[in-house]
Amino acid sequence: MIPAGIPSPVNNLIENLSAVVGRENVLSKPDQLLVYECDGLPQHKYRPRAVVFPSSTEETAGVMQVLAKAGVPFTPRGAGTGLSGGALALNEGVVIELARMRNILKLDASNRIAVVQPGVVNLQVSRAAAPFGLHYVPDPSSQPTCTIGGNIAESAGGVHCLKYGTTTDHVLGCRVVLAGGGIVDLGGAGTEQHGYDLLGTFIGSEGTFGITTEATLRLVQIPPAVRTLLAEFAEVNDASYAVSAIIAAGVMPAALEMMDREIIRAVEASVFAAGLPLDAGAALLIELDGIEAGIDDETERVRNICMEYGARDCRRARDENERKKLWAARKGAFGAIGRISPDSMIQDAVVPRSRLPQVLAAAYEIAAKHQLRIANVFHAGDGNLHPLICFDSRFPEQVLRVKEAGAELMQACVNAGGTITGEHGVGLDKRELLPLVFSRDDMETMLQVRAAFDPLGLCNPGKIIPLLRGCGEARTVQVAGAAASGSREEAKKAEEWAISVVSNSKSQPAIPSEKARSFDIDSAAHRIAQVVGQEHVSVSPCPRGSASCVSVAPCTIDEISEVMKLASSVGWTVMPVGGGSWFDNPINQAGVILSTLRLNKILEHEPADLIAVSEAGVGLSEFNDTLALNGQWLPLDPPDDGRATIGGIVATGVGGAQQWSYGRPRGSVIGMRVVLADGRIVKAGGRVVKNVAGYDLCKLFTGSYGTLGVIAEVNFKLRPKPMRETTVVATGPPAALIARAQTILNAGLFPVATELVSSGVANLLDVAINKDSAGLLVRFAGNEKGVEYQTSQALFHLVQDSETREAEVVADDVGLWESLASLPLRSKLDLCWCASVLPASLQSFVNAVRNIIGPDFSSSLWQLGVADGRMRMLSNTNNLDETVKLIEDLRAAARLAGGTLIIEKSDLEIRRCVDMGAILSTKDLMGRIKSQLDPQGVLPHLQFGFCHF
Repeated sequence: MIPAGIPSPVNNLIENLSAVVGRENVLSKPDQLLVYECDGLPQHKYRPRAVVFPSSTEETAGVMQVLAKAGVPFTPRGAGTGLSGGALALNEGVVIELARMRNILKLDASNRIAVVQPGVVNLQVSRAAAPFGLHYVPDPSSQPTCTIGGNIAESAGGVHCLKYGTTTDHVLGCRVVLAGGGIVDLGGAGTEQHGYDLLGTFIGSEGTFGITTEATLRLVQIPPAVRTLLAEFAEVNDASYAVSAIIAAGVMPAALEMMDREIIRAVEASVFAAGLPLDAGAALLIELDGIEAGIDDETERVRNICMEYGARDCRRARDENERKKLWAARKGAFGAIGRISPDSMIQDAVVPRSRLPQVLAAAYEIAAKHQLRIANVFHAGDGNLHPLICFDSRFPEQVLRVKEAGAELMQACVNAGGTITGEHGVGLDKRELLPLVFSRDDMETMLQVRAAFDPLGLCNPGKIIPLLRGCGEARTVQVAGAAASGSREEAKKAEEWAISVVSNSKSQPAIPSEKARSFDIDSAAHRIAQVVGQEHVSVSPCPRGSASCVSVAPCTIDEISEVMKLASSVGWTVMPVGGGSWFDNPINQAGVILSTLRLNKILEHEPADLIAVSEAGVGLSEFNDTLALNGQWLPLDPPDDGRATIGGIVATGVGGAQQWSYGRPRGSVIGMRVVLADGRIVKAGGRVVKNVAGYDLCKLFTGSYGTLGVIAEVNFKLRPKPMRETTVVATGPPAALIARAQTILNAGLFPVATELVSSGVANLLDVAINKDSAGLLVRFAGNEKGVEYQTSQALFHLVQDSETREAEVVADDVGLWESLASLPLRSKLDLCWCASVLPASLQSFVNAVRNIIGPDFSSSLWQLGVADGRMRMLSNTNNLDETVKLIEDLRAAARLAGGTLIIEKSDLEIRRCVDMGAILSTKDLMGRIKSQLDPQGVLPHLQFGFCHF
């Protein structure tokens, strides 16, 4: 008991928090805290010690500094609409409420971005962008109330994410406050960043890594044409088979939603009634969007498929008013369920589309077994189920049966190849179900990454990962709880333990001693040969190095694991290599070069699910040739001269000329198997296109250049192969072509690439132009009518300028784009850099580069991505000092244009003379992640601002 007159730890904490945000912005009375006991899932209730309302990044940092000093855990919270118990403060923690940070700080229509505070409501972003013909794509059912901060924490989805992706695909940058109050910027304003994809790893971390205080969002054009269909089916099974058939036929709807009989009746009895057929077993709500040309043909195609698979009727919404009513009915379904049941438990799981009939049948059987009523409304296009189990919480036996039925449902979904959550998150509610999806090694790897972000264990502890016996997370929760209760001794122990977790927070991993490195090369080769066979091991001089090394080519993931265990045990260095096309990292000490080329099997391709699984050594061209047999493809075009492998493409994370439309590899990877430095085989992600179970470590490993683990297998989401691809080629002065390209981009057209190339590059592509001119390549892809229309419109806009009237159409354009992709690797020039700037600043950046390069600029080999602000240039290096100054000047110009610059190929001396990571606020955080996953430094070190494969 605290003696009278001595302030309690709780009172001290409240006073210290009040000093940061003002007493009126701190709630601590029991009746004030009642509303913060739960989120949108009322089954779990924990009352916080206090609720704090910061109004800025600085105040948030101040609050977190106070809490870190006191050893008190905290939980960030937005609108409280979450459905996983993720916004609850366990261990008498403090809720940091961000709903009052609700300003749209910037809306930049020219660069198609919005910068917002985390309390901004999702729907408000699209309303603010609408006057510019833009919108923010992710649209959860709670869109009118949920906040951007909460969406980022959960990587929220929505009805239109089938075609356009979820939150992680539309957030370009976050300003984040870490547990100790440090502020870091993850990602950026639409420009590519150095180092690990910390932004992608952070999104969906449910407040366990830190707190977002500002977010930069991608805005996209509002499609000029929309068609909405309502298809009625007598049975759920028929509707399920129709879903798979639509996707397998090569159609990519913007949305594809299903409602079963129970949901239809609930909706029609509510204020959301939209005239849905009460006697139907299921209804599909299907939306297609794009340009007007060709959309009616696609609509008719979808209608015919529905009728073929047993639809009683499939009709188009009569007008915009009916369309809005249909979507209001779909989004209001969760609320309408109250018409048929006093309580309901909303589940959230994802299964492969092709398994929908099987899993839905299992759901109805499970409900019948437990004598419960079940209703289904869900995102059928991506297999994201939302079964609602109806019950009455006044009867304890019903509550028990609901819990049992929910667990069985999750098991059925996982057995079908799915996952336990696609958009609601794990939180507290599904924490103990995570082992259904991930192994102990998988989860411990997630906890290692978590420890790098949050060494004190104060960020929303007790969420996502179950308390593994003997594992760091369990201990973190225990000591954080003890610290929260006011025990200074326990708080000190917590801090000491947390520091040990992150290996003293070193930026680089420990380097094995010289004794460990000085192994006998022949003995090493012999020991490795015992694992993979003598014929797959050789000794040769290290590429770009002075010593010799062992080259090994395992043929299975287990062999890779054994090699890594051996290397880790004796302190060897290991360099993973795919096709070797970008092998530009010297090994100056003895080590092992590990090739993945013998992992060359395509393991699975399911056209109805639009997914494929491949080993790392499969070539990109071979992979796409196989997918093309079923009219599908992996739409990536990285630098590739024919040697690029699946593993190498993912390890580098590099995109190409079409990345503005199709994205970089990070957006196509849905799962992988990775061998860590110590030989553990871990899984990240899964086999479904929507998955927020655990942390998104796929994003962390993609683009990590083999510094965190050896990528052995990759799961991809695919796209239907376009019916037609055509390129418009125009020549003229660079400035005039950039202006024309921007006109095309703003004209309601959707080119997949708008690439400007120098005369030198154009000539290599067999496009003959003058030395002082440039070439513009505008590519369109899609259905026949759509491509024909867009091509004619592009030509129209080009001829409006007398300087760009020389334009032609290349119908067979595949070779043109393949040649462009291979250029960086075919070139003998020894310096290659790539800058990424804000698109609206591209012209000013080009002018700056011209001034820096001088008279040789026009004839140099360069290319520009006009849509995404990307520029790559190849040249020779002569004088070291001049080259270093050139790079520093170019980097400064890129920063002025709101972007970054990366060296893709250079001499070793240049790497030693230029510190490309000096300006990164995340450098220490990246180093801590590296230390966690590779403490011995077995794998290559991350070279900030350099690509090396």
